[in-house]
Amino acid sequence: MPILTTQFNDLVKNATVMWREEYEKVPKAARQLSDIIGNDNLTSEYSHIDSPGFARRKDQGDTYVIGSPRQGYTLNLSKTRIGLRDSITWEMRKYDKYREIEKKMRGLGESTAERIELDLTHLFTFGLQGSTYTNMDGETVNTVTGDGLAIFHNSHTITGSATTVDNLNGTAAFSRANLEAAERLFRNMVNMNDVKVTPKPNTIITSDDPAVENVVKEFLRSVDAPDTAERATNVYKGKYNHISLPYLATDANGAPSATGRYYWMLADLSKKDAICEFSEMPNFTMGGPGNNGEDFDTDDWKAKSSASYAYGILDYKWIVGAAATTI
Repeated sequence: MPILTTQFNDLVKNATVMWREEYEKVPKAARQLSDIIGNDNLTSEYSHIDSPGFARRKDQGDTYVIGSPRQGYTLNLSKTRIGLRDSITWEMRKYDKYREIEKKMRGLGESTAERIELDLTHLFTFGLQGSTYTNMDGETVNTVTGDGLAIFHNSHTITGSATTVDNLNGTAAFSRANLEAAERLFRNMVNMNDVKVTPKPNTIITSDDPAVENVVKEFLRSVDAPDTAERATNVYKGKYNHISLPYLATDANGAPSATGRYYWMLADLSKKDAICEFSEMPNFTMGGPGNNGEDFDTDDWKAKSSASYAYGILDYKWIVGAAATTI
């Protein structure tokens, strides 16, 4: 039976369900690395203020020492919008092409979720390569933190002194020695007052390359130490979670790339300072008879998927990265 004009509302409901199902099927890997925030403003500003440091000695009768929290850096975000459109043709409606209609609606949901994942992932992909990249729309995207330096850098600055902070583990391949080197970088981090901070890394992040995924899984799950002849107890068993980012090893257009294949990161996701703001949560809209959504020239019923968001990284002391070129 053909899909009649009177059935339009039911078609919209079904199409929305299909769109949502496919949107939710896309793994939300990169979004685990960001704080997801709703904000209806076009622009927003985030500022970093550190704790006032150690409590000071107070002898009998003395007044309390006034703390001195220090202003850190500022991150400014400006939202942009993504979207994709498709159509349900007269022929699809007339000749009962339900499978074709379903494929189109599901494709819109998938495309929106995948673009958000791509954008959030590329902060880290290109943050291990430099301070900017050009995305598929020809826009220049900054991959810097509040201090104006690339997310991963050997000489991040603080506002309270000339001390610099290192969160780039070079091109070190994933191994026990290099993981310990990354852990050591966390131990040497300081706040804006040049006081040691104590992040507790809890997650290893890699691409979805099988060789990289498997070596990390083996490292974390082996009963005995996976890299020693004496098979000592594996102290890393259960210590870290593991997140694979499907788009870490891709170019700006989302095509597979050898660059990024062996990249890995160590992060404290309890203190993540990556931000993703939505002013329009991913949304599906369908137009047809009676709502100006039917194309007069083609008789198509139009459907679209859209979202508006901004994203960036305020501070760098929650993550260490390595632009490894081999396993």
